[in-house]
Amino acid sequence: MSISKILSRLAFLLLLCTALQVSAQSEKPVITDVTSDILAWVKRLDNGFDKYCTREKAADLKQGFEFFKQDLGVYMKTRKTLSDSLFRHNVSPGKKDPDNLESLKVRMSAVMERMRNVSDFVSNDLRQQGDQLSEHIYDVLYGQENHYISALDAFLAGQDVTKKDLAVDGSTRTARLEECVRILASMQEKAERKQR
Repeated sequence: MSISKILSRLAFLLLLCTALQVSAQSEKPVITDVTSDILAWVKRLDNGFDKYCTREKAADLKQGFEFFKQDLGVYMKTRKTLSDSLFRHNVSPGKKDPDNLESLKVRMSAVMERMRNVSDFVSNDLRQQGDQLSEHIYDVLYGQENHYISALDAFLAGQDVTKKDLAVDGSTRTARLEECVRILASMQEKAERKQR
């Protein structure tokens, strides 16, 4: 084989690798909103409350709802602080912030743990739904490249996300999480009444 053929094949391979790399970088991030699923599950917990909350389980459920509510609140506050900082400092898309991205993942992992703790005391169908939701969230957080649970996560990963996407993302997700917190507080009170 001649040197010119070898060089032309190497040049072709180099061009192909470069094209594949550019293609991978320009791929749009996939945003999977898990807050709507969390809210739907919390509403199901509330609707089925009297079926699974016995006097014996009430104390454990009250504590479980409290911790779940607290960790959701911490997650919301972290999201809001990061988002406000991005807007205040006019940070442009494309710059990675792995520390803050990891901070969001850790806080969502804590929320998932609290969900599992609550699901230990509910009916089988609610437990299964909660377990499936936890697996789904975990898969989006850690299992799939270029998949994110919010535009904020994608932005922190260096993806091309507009400020408008961030603003809409923040307001809708925050509203859903606030509703979750409100419902959890209500269930916490109901569990306390069941203890009497």
